[in-house]
Amino acid sequence: MQRNTKWAAVILTLVAGMGWLLMGNSKPKNNTAADQQPPAERMLAKVSNAPITSADVTSKIELLGRPFKKGPYANNVWDLQLYRGKIYMGHGNSSNLGVSPNAGPIPVIYFDTATPKFVTQSVTNRNPSIVPSTKMFVDEEQIDIFKVLNDKLYIPGNDSDGEQWDMGNFYRLDGDVWTKYRNLPLGVHVYDLASYQGKLFAALGTEQKPTVLISHDQGESWQKFATINTFGFRAYTLFEIKGKLYASGMMYPANNIWGDKTNILEINEKLEKKDVLIYGSKMLPGLSYQTGTVPYNKIGKNINFNNKLLYIAGGVFNDGQLLPKSLNIMTDINQASRVILPDTQALPTDLLQRDGKVYVLSYTRKSANLYINRVYQSTDLTTWNEILRFNQDTYARSFEEHEGDFYFGLGTDPDVLSTSSGKLLRVNRNDIPVNSN
Repeated sequence: MQRNTKWAAVILTLVAGMGWLLMGNSKPKNNTAADQQPPAERMLAKVSNAPITSADVTSKIELLGRPFKKGPYANNVWDLQLYRGKIYMGHGNSSNLGVSPNAGPIPVIYFDTATPKFVTQSVTNRNPSIVPSTKMFVDEEQIDIFKVLNDKLYIPGNDSDGEQWDMGNFYRLDGDVWTKYRNLPLGVHVYDLASYQGKLFAALGTEQKPTVLISHDQGESWQKFATINTFGFRAYTLFEIKGKLYASGMMYPANNIWGDKTNILEINEKLEKKDVLIYGSKMLPGLSYQTGTVPYNKIGKNINFNNKLLYIAGGVFNDGQLLPKSLNIMTDINQASRVILPDTQALPTDLLQRDGKVYVLSYTRKSANLYINRVYQSTDLTTWNEILRFNQDTYARSFEEHEGDFYFGLGTDPDVLSTSSGKLLRVNRNDIPVNSN
């Protein structure tokens, strides 16, 4: 590698750990993809001839409310999670810069499908060294994801609000009360949690290296398990494929400057660990580095389906947020292909799995205040059928399904702030034509 290339790689790595100063300017202004997929890959998605029909349900959309009290960007519904008839809603903003920075503390709010109404739940401290207290929020700048593990609902402590960096947090729902556990060593950011081989694992962003912790007692205590031999300081995502657990950080897309090689951490059934070499060209198929953009990418939301991993990949943007770029199917490490949906300009934002079917939420931006939101369905990850669509003045960032009804959480981007961000919408199952087939 030439001297200039080496310095380019060093500078890029430093940027990755210095507060993400360049992230705010990296987002494209529209959906015209700079990263086009190779023609051969376009055959992966098919428009089906099956008797599945779609409907424009714009006139049928029901506004359930907007329970958040932050600014539009911090009102982003980062995640919707169904748990025991309740739709939990994540929001907030962990970024130190830009609009609505450091938006914590964040209330834990769900929509009760039976009542129906919004409810804010209480949070109590678990740690013996902390004076017992009950609050109506988590001590985080953002609730980015909820995780259902072993039939328990968890919140990873994305970015603690006003606390020291020697420990990180996670929260578990016990009955109707959330319990805060402040016991993850060096957990400046707790980005993901996973259950594997009877153990809990946590993916951390630290001041040192991307780190994975293990708990042998369901979160009562944690120990350092491994670090990922890669660039940057953050482990973002835990996922399973071929019976093994993987922890991934940032990835380079295909490029001719510093290369696209890095490592992820592999954990096998015996809890043995090793670094595995990966290539951005294989894990981020169809993406390539574009001059003037930030080159850091990561795996976002993902689900296992038919022994494969369906996942959304995109840029690391505005601190640790995901700028979606592609929908991909992984059959093994370094073996992935890109899905092009029937609307080839659609950007994926969320994934669901129900009863032998997988659903993808996507949007296409048509103008400054017109977005077409679509839900696609597949039973084989090859044929994708649109089952509904609706227009809004912004896009749906997350979705859920309960008893045939679909719920949508609206979001926004920092350069096109929408006051509709934070709304929870519902489409009744009787208004979705596929339900009549």
